[in-house]
Amino acid sequence: MEILSNQSGLPLMAVGKRVVAFTTGGGGVDPVEKLPDGRPKLTFTVGKREYVCWGGGNAYPEKADETIRSCGVLQTALGFKARTCFGQGVLPYVRKGFDADGEPVLVPVADGELLDFLGSYTFRAYMEGALRDLFKFGNAFPVFYFNKDGRIVRLSAVNARHCRISRDKKSLLVYPDFQYAAQPITAGSYRVFDMLDEDDPFLDFERRKVLGKLGSKPLAFPRLKNYFSNNDFYGAPDWEAALRSGWIDIAKQVPVFLKHAYENAMSLMWHIQIPASWYDWKFPKEDYSNDSDGEAARKADIEGFWDELERELCGQENANKAIFSDYGCDGYGHEADKWIIERLKNEIDAKERLTTSAAANNEILFAVLINPATLGAGMPGGAYAGQAGSGSDIRESYLVSIVSNYVEKQQVLDPVLLALRHNYPALGSVVLKYKETILTTLNTGNSVGEVES
Repeated sequence: MEILSNQSGLPLMAVGKRVVAFTTGGGGVDPVEKLPDGRPKLTFTVGKREYVCWGGGNAYPEKADETIRSCGVLQTALGFKARTCFGQGVLPYVRKGFDADGEPVLVPVADGELLDFLGSYTFRAYMEGALRDLFKFGNAFPVFYFNKDGRIVRLSAVNARHCRISRDKKSLLVYPDFQYAAQPITAGSYRVFDMLDEDDPFLDFERRKVLGKLGSKPLAFPRLKNYFSNNDFYGAPDWEAALRSGWIDIAKQVPVFLKHAYENAMSLMWHIQIPASWYDWKFPKEDYSNDSDGEAARKADIEGFWDELERELCGQENANKAIFSDYGCDGYGHEADKWIIERLKNEIDAKERLTTSAAANNEILFAVLINPATLGAGMPGGAYAGQAGSGSDIRESYLVSIVSNYVEKQQVLDPVLLALRHNYPALGSVVLKYKETILTTLNTGNSVGEVES
């Protein structure tokens, strides 16, 4: 029997040869590691500095990445946002005042060295990494690298999976794998970067320069985080709302269900619905070690239980026998932890399943601020309901995507602007503009046009 679980290890769906089972009720939230006295473990110490854990078990990025890779529409949506933001690159201008209408007068920069930098592999790698981590994990971690003369020679976005912030927000810790880190983390296996002031990194940078404190050591820019998140240390990505509301789990369940339905020639006989809380009673996490081996052991026990149940329901020795079950009630007389076991007809309404899948896909796209029409999924029901959307829908929704991503596009450029002001002080007030290709209407004489944002 194959079991589909969420990132907390809660079984969402189990499909055997003749049994399909779903978990009912809300899914669990990422568990938080506990200290011996029961308090949640929120920090850890490396050297003499205290760092803040990122999610339960200090493994939020790994679990988030697993969720993204297991949901096709989510991974595509986040990739689309990153590509939309980067566009066709960045062009530099210098602001030379304002015209009579109050619009800024921007003069293109013709400095060959600067243009080479903005068209280089290292700049593109920084932009790709920063946008990827900002949309996938809600945080990105830029780092400046200097030569012996104090000039910034490289700007890098360190893979967010390997980064943690100190409690005082003055240091960035980089370690290969926090999820399975040995405690304590030994010297020589990690790097620590001094970090600029979060409230005004530009002023802090200038202060260090005036005081001669820049040196040649790498320096971290304050982490870029999802500005709409109120978490003081690690911003939550937009897509987490779709995860907590269950839409991502639904989007993952439908294709698995249909795959097994077709593989088994529509021969499923039983549909079982189990309350999510039942697993905590039957397989309490306290009975397993708090590591990858414990997770694997609990999953194996759950799979073994389902295999046994499938044999009981579908075995020939139990043909024509009755099933007895019981359940409890809460203090108000409401049913609690009740299983529902139904015998299925040997037919499946694939159209209904696909429409449900399309609805889940759209909810995921809404969560990350993408109009489904941009990807050809109009409403209601999207492509599965014959609503693919018009060219106008696609064109207009793409323009809205460019506008709605303005903050994130400027966030990843902030470290770039700091580097340019440091390396090219004679240029003055440098302005960076994204180059975009957009769809236009036929009455303009072209099907596409170029704009800068």
